[in-house]
Amino acid sequence: MRFFRWRNYNDYGTGMAGDLYVHLFSSLHFITDSLGPDRIYSTGGLRFWDDGRECPDMQLGAFDYPQTAAHPAFNLSLRCNFVDGTSGNTYLKLVGSEGSMDVTWESVTLKKNNFSDSGDPFLQKQKGLGEEPRKKILPPLATIYKAEDGYKGGPYDHMVNFFTAIRKGSSKDIAEDAVFGYRAAAPALLCNDSLRERKPLQWDPVNMKKV
Repeated sequence: MRFFRWRNYNDYGTGMAGDLYVHLFSSLHFITDSLGPDRIYSTGGLRFWDDGRECPDMQLGAFDYPQTAAHPAFNLSLRCNFVDGTSGNTYLKLVGSEGSMDVTWESVTLKKNNFSDSGDPFLQKQKGLGEEPRKKILPPLATIYKAEDGYKGGPYDHMVNFFTAIRKGSSKDIAEDAVFGYRAAAPALLCNDSLRERKPLQWDPVNMKKV
């Protein structure tokens, strides 16, 4: 049992966060050029699989990202459960002030907020709320960007990037070097510490150390 299902045990694996969250951190940090969160909280537990495992089968994480030169402050939430590692078909959803982006393996769906002047006089002029016309929110305008035909996928790109760097004898062209990987792995592993200690943890993403 321990040999074939080693991920279930703390002696050999790092649970859902170390197995799954680290990939989402990598994607998010690559997209936003972020160094990582400075506050981490995680909760969860064994809710379904009563088979002797030690790692939770349900885990949620909440993360505070500070403002930097690369991006404004924002929050990230991650979750995984015993049925679906990503809790749905969207692997990463970015929500901003002007819309959202659903990022999957082979597509990005951009949804832009769609506002329109409302003809409802109650919305246009409410007592005590000023004279400015009220806006109503229409269904978002969606545009889907798909990978080109024949695209071999992210894992293929990663391996090509890695082997090319080895052949050239240079790491300057590596998309995700050891430091990048550490900045993705550290907050994922701190999720497990937060869950065990039942408290939020502080992380210094610049100097890469626990506060």
